[in-house]
Amino acid sequence: MKIWKRALSLGLSALMVAGCALPALAAEDVAEKSETVYVVLEPDGSVRSQTVSVHLHNESGLSGVTDRSVLTGIENTHDTTAFTQEGEKLRWDTDGTDVYYKGETARKAPVSAEITYELDGAEIAPEALAGKSGRVKLTVKLVNNETGTVQIDGRPQPVCTPFVTMVAAVLGEGWTGVSAEHGKITGAGSTQAVGFVCLPGVRECLEGIGSEKLEGLEDRLLDEVSIEGSVTDFTLPDILIACATDTEALREEGFSGLDELDGGMDSLREGMDELLDGAGSLAAGAAALESGAAALLTGVHTLSDGAQRLMDGTAQLQTGARQLSSGAAEARDGAAALQTGADSLAAGLYNLQSGTGALYDGYIQLKDGADNLAAGLNTLQGKGQALADGIGQITTAVGQLYEGAGPVMLGVRAFGGSLAIAASSGAEAAASLPDPGVFAPDEAHAADPVYQQLLAAYTGAYSAATGMAGGMAELDGSYSQILGGLEQVSAGIESLHNGVNGSEGLAAGIAAYTQGVADAASGAARLQSGLGQLGAQLPALTGGVDQLIAGSNQLSAGAGSLSQGNAALADGAAQLAQGTDDLAAGTAQLLDGIQALAEGTASLHDGTVELSDGASALWEGLGRFDSEGISRLTGAVDAEKLPALRAVAKAMRGRMEDYGSFAGAPEGAEVTTKFVMKTAGQVQEDIPAHKDTAWDDAQEPESFWQRVTALFGK
Repeated sequence: MKIWKRALSLGLSALMVAGCALPALAAEDVAEKSETVYVVLEPDGSVRSQTVSVHLHNESGLSGVTDRSVLTGIENTHDTTAFTQEGEKLRWDTDGTDVYYKGETARKAPVSAEITYELDGAEIAPEALAGKSGRVKLTVKLVNNETGTVQIDGRPQPVCTPFVTMVAAVLGEGWTGVSAEHGKITGAGSTQAVGFVCLPGVRECLEGIGSEKLEGLEDRLLDEVSIEGSVTDFTLPDILIACATDTEALREEGFSGLDELDGGMDSLREGMDELLDGAGSLAAGAAALESGAAALLTGVHTLSDGAQRLMDGTAQLQTGARQLSSGAAEARDGAAALQTGADSLAAGLYNLQSGTGALYDGYIQLKDGADNLAAGLNTLQGKGQALADGIGQITTAVGQLYEGAGPVMLGVRAFGGSLAIAASSGAEAAASLPDPGVFAPDEAHAADPVYQQLLAAYTGAYSAATGMAGGMAELDGSYSQILGGLEQVSAGIESLHNGVNGSEGLAAGIAAYTQGVADAASGAARLQSGLGQLGAQLPALTGGVDQLIAGSNQLSAGAGSLSQGNAALADGAAQLAQGTDDLAAGTAQLLDGIQALAEGTASLHDGTVELSDGASALWEGLGRFDSEGISRLTGAVDAEKLPALRAVAKAMRGRMEDYGSFAGAPEGAEVTTKFVMKTAGQVQEDIPAHKDTAWDDAQEPESFWQRVTALFGK
């Protein structure tokens, strides 16, 4: 049992110190980066703030070195050296060898803590415990956040990245009867310090492959630590947690007491891996070699057949290579033609771009005209009702005129007939009257005054009758002309009436005109809408032409590259054709060599049979060594679980060695990272200006670390 515990203890020690045991072999120009993550905790262990302090060093100088960091709010903590940042890349404007800076990140630390308090057996909030007295228990539960699994015998086995974790608490005045299982207690004046060294998460990874053998190792496989004592007037203690995969990093912080964990490391590395690896593999390897030799002999015969097919295929490859060479030459010529066409396309697209500019100017003019046309038609359409009303009035007046013209014309015609009869009758009556000369006075009446008066009266009446008959004839002639005019007026009125009321008259024309104006206004509106859509599409058309021009330029450039590439392809195809000729010659030589290999393989098979016999004898000897030596060393160890233990230890060691930067680092840089966490008590919270050390006590600069390191006798 003691030997098992020692073996397992040494394995855990190997995990904790593997990082510091490896020598630094990096070249001088490789950057070194040291990160210290300072985490301020609330009394319950939750994170209040987190700051990362970084020291970047390059022995050859930092000029030209590209740093990498995911930190935000980066500040130079040492001097005024400036930097530029592009994403995660940092470039420091200095020729010096060192830069110190700090920043922040929300990334979760690999180890977190949950802190609980009990007073007289009942859990109590830390703020409620202040000032109280009684039996107090303080528990710190550590959680390893860097976990994974490996497959062992077909089942998943949990593994984690081992972080050597130091937990320390400085108890104030008033604590008595303090106990701390698995921890160390030391007094310093009126206060006491308690410390633990833990490997959070490792115990769970060993379950099922040795957990029943872990008695006595509890002091190292700790995930939870507790401190108990009687307290008067309780004040929150200062709790500090420091962890790293490399114990050297913690030693730099003052934890030199961890050297006690290094015992037995050399012995483990010299013997344990070889002991677990060698015994089972040698005999199996010899048997596998014999089987492989037989398979090799069979494979060589198959290889000979394949070589013959290779020769046949090489001949086909020769033919194809010559065809490829011919086709590549044609492709080269075609690529040149493509480049010429691409240049012509680009020139045409520039002309199209000018045309789209003219199109846009024409569109503006057309749109203005369409807007004016639509406005005019809308105005004209608004006047349509007034026009229709006026046409209605005209139609009514023409109807009245037409109705009155008929009786008037009848009267006019009757009057004309009466006038003609009167003129004719007057002319006849005047002709029937005797001429006054017939009544010339004779001597007997010459002197008679009455006769003379009557003759004068008759002469006047005769002249009047003759003039009246002539006037009536003249009036009748004139009235004939008037009657003709009135007939024309009557015909005009009838034509006007027919023109107003006919199927193709004024009313129908006005209705058609009104409908035409409405249709024209509707068409003008559609024209405006279409022009609006055209205007909306014109920018896309212009942009599309610009894209076509850009694409044609790329096409032209690509065609030039294609032409050059095809020229190179043609040269390469010619070289390939020459190479296939050489391949054909080499294949013939290969076939000859394979035949010689077949003869040698037969001899090899005979030798492996003898080797297998010797390996069996060696295996028997190793069996005796195991029963007489190894088994005695491992005592009650279950040998079947040793491979699983080795696999888990190897996986965790690999995770530890692969754990790199927390905040980012340059490619190939050597990185050390450590985490220092403390509760926000009375300890000063400022980060040191340019030193990767933990916070100092505000009143006593080094007393806190003195008390912590004193736990380990340092």
